[in-house]
Amino acid sequence: MIRGAIRKTDCSSMTKDCHPDAGAEQVRLGKKRCGADLVVNTFDVHGITTRATTNDPRAAEALATFLEPFAVAPLAEVDIDFHLFFVDDLAEEMSPVPEASLLYDWGALKVYHRHACRFLVVERGARVTADVEQCTAAGFAARNLLESDWLVTNLCFYPLWAQLLKMNGLFPLHAAGLVRDGKASLFLGRSGSGKSTLSLNLLRSGFGLLSDDTVFLREQDGEVEALSFPEEINVRKETIELLPELSRVESFNENELRRKSSFDVEELYPGCLETAAKPAVMIFPRIGNAAETEAEPMKPTEALSESLRYGFFFMDPATTGRHFQVLSQLARQASSFRLLSGSDQQELERTVRKLLDSVAADGDN
Repeated sequence: MIRGAIRKTDCSSMTKDCHPDAGAEQVRLGKKRCGADLVVNTFDVHGITTRATTNDPRAAEALATFLEPFAVAPLAEVDIDFHLFFVDDLAEEMSPVPEASLLYDWGALKVYHRHACRFLVVERGARVTADVEQCTAAGFAARNLLESDWLVTNLCFYPLWAQLLKMNGLFPLHAAGLVRDGKASLFLGRSGSGKSTLSLNLLRSGFGLLSDDTVFLREQDGEVEALSFPEEINVRKETIELLPELSRVESFNENELRRKSSFDVEELYPGCLETAAKPAVMIFPRIGNAAETEAEPMKPTEALSESLRYGFFFMDPATTGRHFQVLSQLARQASSFRLLSGSDQQELERTVRKLLDSVAADGDN
């Protein structure tokens, strides 16, 4: 039995020219091979609705946990429709990849495109097709990927889902987002740059949290707004040893693939989550060897150039122009700084606070 409402789709077969119903054949095959006992979750992410349908309860639970703050009752119509079927044998005919151009190669996954279609190929066994014009996605994954929720959510689901969100005006940015006095501070950097450590240091001093790793950007009335994506906080062993209060966390979720552990931030800081705020500061941190923290201001053009690295442009020919405009406005709107983080955590926190205070003072003048 199918739980939840499924939007009707034309199940005509997919051609190598990638017509508008490119994912319909995968949906038809999935229902034929997996039966009608499907689990459906519906989410409303800042006004953009997603229906995620899968045949495996473990995958459904992983997606429900991943997007838990956005869960809503089933809807007859949604903005994004996503089907993901788990099978023992990932047969070639289930989700063929036609002749297409490579957009992104991460090793663990590759993304191709042809016309309106994006094709996701996960090395460990998944193939998913998305039609960005129809805002639908469907595909198959091997059951061995269910050994890790992260493989389901971040490899099989998130890359194409993020593309479909951008088609609906939400632009993901690889950044931590903290809030004070209604203003957001965004910390942009690769994994290991110190974003989580900075976030925890500011949370312990009363800041609110939009996200530890990814925020969404939306342009409204000529200004950019940062929106929450409250995943669990991910920390390395060094961070756990550095911050004494982390010893109070009752249970960490280990992720051996990323060599990190995650925990529910509200376990330590109840009520810290924020929904939205206008960015006033962008900070690009790097971890230094000295005790002292050094900061230097950046020009808007420099900040824009740096932020392009963290904007998930790699599989986005359809929305590149609009995405660039949003980041350009963000670079003009926020004051930006390079930050070489020192080992003295109290001094690091004071430096960041001084930057925020200086920006607030300039705004008042």
